[in-house]
Parts: sequence; C-alpha cells; structure tokens
Amino acid sequence: MRWRNWAVMALILFAGLCAADSAKAASYVNPNQVYSYERMTYDMKVLARKYPSIVQYRSLGKTPYGREIWAIKLGKGDATVFYNSSHHAREWLTTNLVMEMIDQYSEAYMAKRTFEGYNVQSVLNNTSIWFVPMVNPDGVTLQQKGLNAFPKSIHSKLIKMNNGSRNFKRWKANAQGIDLNRQYPANWDSLSRNSSVKSPSFKNFSGYRPLQAVEAQKIAQFTAFVDPEITISYHTSGRILYWHFKNKPQFIDRDRRIAEAYGRMSRYTLVKPSSNPSGGGYKDWFIQTYNRPGLTPELSYGVYETNPPISVFNEEWKRNRKAALYVAAEGDKLWEAKVSDANYNITTFEKVPLYDRPNTSHKTKLTLNPAYVKVTGTYKDYLRIGTTYGPKWIKKGYYINGTYKKISMPILLTEKTQLHSMPFTAKAGTYINPQTVKAVKSYNGWYAIQTVNGEKWIKPVNAVLNFNPVEANEQAVITTAVDWYDYPHTTKKRAVQLQPQTVTVKQVWGTWRYVTAAEGEGWIK
Repeated sequence: MRWRNWAVMALILFAGLCAADSAKAASYVNPNQVYSYERMTYDMKVLARKYPSIVQYRSLGKTPYGREIWAIKLGKGDATVFYNSSHHAREWLTTNLVMEMIDQYSEAYMAKRTFEGYNVQSVLNNTSIWFVPMVNPDGVTLQQKGLNAFPKSIHSKLIKMNNGSRNFKRWKANAQGIDLNRQYPANWDSLSRNSSVKSPSFKNFSGYRPLQAVEAQKIAQFTAFVDPEITISYHTSGRILYWHFKNKPQFIDRDRRIAEAYGRMSRYTLVKPSSNPSGGGYKDWFIQTYNRPGLTPELSYGVYETNPPISVFNEEWKRNRKAALYVAAEGDKLWEAKVSDANYNITTFEKVPLYDRPNTSHKTKLTLNPAYVKVTGTYKDYLRIGTTYGPKWIKKGYYINGTYKKISMPILLTEKTQLHSMPFTAKAGTYINPQTVKAVKSYNGWYAIQTVNGEKWIKPVNAVLNFNPVEANEQAVITTAVDWYDYPHTTKKRAVQLQPQTVTVKQVWGTWRYVTAAEGEGWIK
C-alpha cells in the first residue's frame, strides 16, 4: 500500500514537472555568451521562422568585408521606434540585450501575457520596434576573434591601427579604423578638428568626412526610412544615460520626461546637458535632424578599454527590459498625436496597395481587395484601416463614404450611356446603347448593372427608373393630334405629331402607352 502511494506521488510529481516545462517560456536566444555576428544571424532567422507574424528581417547592405548589416522588425504597428546596438566593436553586450528583447517580447506576445506590467500584444500591435542589433559586425568580429577572421593581406594594416598590438580586445572602431559613433553630421567638423586622432585607429578616429563609413551611411539612410518617433542607441559602459544634444527649447520638457522615466526604470544616471557637446554620435544627429527624443544608455559598470564581462548581462537585462517597452509605448503616443482620429466606413471598388506607414517608401506587397472597411485615422493623403496584418494605410482615392445599397431595379436607358468600373466619373470605360438594364446596387445617383464584361456602374441621364411596363393588347381612339415619343420620357419627343386614328396599345407604364399606329410605334402620354 505504501509503495502504491509513493507511485501515485511520483506520477503527480512527474506530471507537475511536465506541466511546468510546458508552461515555461520558449527561448531561442542565449544572451549569456560571447555573442558573435554568426550567432546573431542564426538566432535572427530562427526568431523570424518561429514568429513570422511579428518578426521580419532585412539586410541594409554589406560591410566592406561582406557581412550583412541586419535590421529586424518586431511588431505590427504603424508607430515606429528604432533601437540600435554595437556601434562600437567592444560593446557587443548591447547586441545580446536587444536580441533578448526580441526573443522575450515575441514569446510574451504569442502567449498573450503581460511583461513587466505591459500588455505586449497591445504595444506590438500599435508599434513596430526596428532593431539593428549589430551596426558594426566587422569591428565586433575583429574584437572577438582577432586577425584570423580577416584576410592575411590586411593583417599588418589592422595591427598598425591597433598601435602594433595583436590583441584586439580594446578595438572600438570598424575594420577601417573609423569610430562609427563619431561619423554622424551633428557638430562633426568641430569634433574632427579638435580630435587628437587624425588617422585610422582602433578608437576615436572620426573619419575624413561625415558618413564616410558604409555602416554609418546605412544607419542614416535606414533612419530616414523608419522615421522613428524615438531612438535608443545602446552602448557600454558606466550605467549613465545621455539624452540631450542642443535640443530645441520647445522639446526639452518632452525629452527630459522620457529620459527621466527611462532613468528611473534602469537606475542609470542622466548626464546633464552640456553647453558645448562634442557631437558626432548617432543620438546627437537624430535629435538635431528630427527634433525627436534620442537616448544613449551606457550598459554595465565602468569597464576600461574592453568589453563588459558576460556576467553583467543579467543585471543589465533587469534594468532595461521594461524601459525598452516603455519607449515603444511612448513612441506610439507621439505618433498618434500626429494622426487625425477617424471613425467611419468606406467602400473601395478595386484592389489598392497597402502601406505600413503613410509614405510611398512603405508600400507593402499586400493589397486590399474591394471591401467595406473602417477608417481609424487620417494623415495627409492617407487613410488608416484595420487589417489582420495590423494597422495599414491606403491612399485617398476612389472610394465612397459608407457603402452602396443592394437593389433589384430595372432601368430604361433612353440614350447612350457610359460605363464605369466604379461610381466615379474619372473611371470611365465603354458605352452601352439605349435598352432596359437591371441595377443591382445604387449609390448617390449611380447604379451598378450586370454586363457581359462584369459589373459596371452608370450614372444615367434621362433614364426611366423602376421601368416595369404591363403588357396589353387593346384598341384606343385618338381624336386630336398628340405628341409622341421614342421613350416614356418627355425629352424624347418626336418632331411630327401622331394624327387622329385608332391605335393598338401594346404596353402600359403609368400614364404612358406604347402604341402601334399608321406612322409606326412609339409612346404617348
């Protein structure tokens, strides 16, 4: 009996462990390791395969040594924020951080659970977080793997830029010896002029001109494409937060509020604004160019001339995991302030392209079939609609407010009438000759009819609506000359009157009669 009780207890324990394992969050990124370019690329593709509805990636181009600069999109929203990491080679712990964000936020989204108090589904349905996890893959690879990861033909050049050392653990620049976070145009001339480093080096060479380095060029171009409301550039080290670069007075309160909130969550110390900032950094350029908030958190306790140890990752993750979601939610608020709210329905009549954002550069491969849809916002010449892919945008154009009515009504066309593919005069096609047609839809004086070429719209002139004459076969006597007509419509009067006589009535339509007379056939009133 005792053995059987133990067996039952063992089964219960086993089942509990299985349940716990099944409930445990899926994890595809291991951030507690030296995180290489190859590892990042592999993990990125796994995440896109596991979470195709919310994770996509693209290449921004290749570095001088053939490594792709990858960008990863997380979310479905039309609001955008942009987080980048590893501008500096020895600061690759920042790549670990953002890859863990993608992994953890994706899992929370699919599980429909909150994360640090945030409804991740809501955040990522409203906002798309763009990441460039490794801005400087050549530099990171050199710092992690040394000379063997590069062609022998450039070894001597790399050693020279490293002041003769074969130890590349202090390497900060890209593989051309350019400090990528001194490459952006904000105050670049002054930065370069005052720098003591005038030639390619393992650190602090700002280049011979701004955006000289391919990597910096691609990030600047990508920023223009994403058009983010807020950016975060992750660096190491010191657990401080930069947020200011000649911010315009009207934006100081907004930017300080966001920076202070980030500082409280991360417990990083905000760096006081300087009256003479050095410039050249990505955050500096973004603030100056876009007049929007830009943050530069410095992860880890202070580490000199090398990468922070892996052992510090868990602490930095705790400090930043909530703050990153906060910034995404704030980005959505800033974006929504630019969008005019709307709440009405429209009907489209042809396939139209969908846009991720109200901009021609954000045209997707998706199309909206003719549909009755709700408009939730407007921005310039675009309308925002809800789709299964998240909020999308269509250009203002050929649609109607509300929708058409379904009808079944015969219409007598009394003259040649133009056919249209939709109820708009600009969408004209061929003509249809006078005849009786059946209308199946109506909208504001327009009618959809069935033709041999499918459904077409007409806006008839001098037509007879609800034309449904009754057949007759009776005699009538005309005692005086009367007007007669080609159709039961007063604009279709014939030049010659019908003389007194006995006629045969063939059809009756209200007060109209279709008759056969000595002069032929026609309508009299």
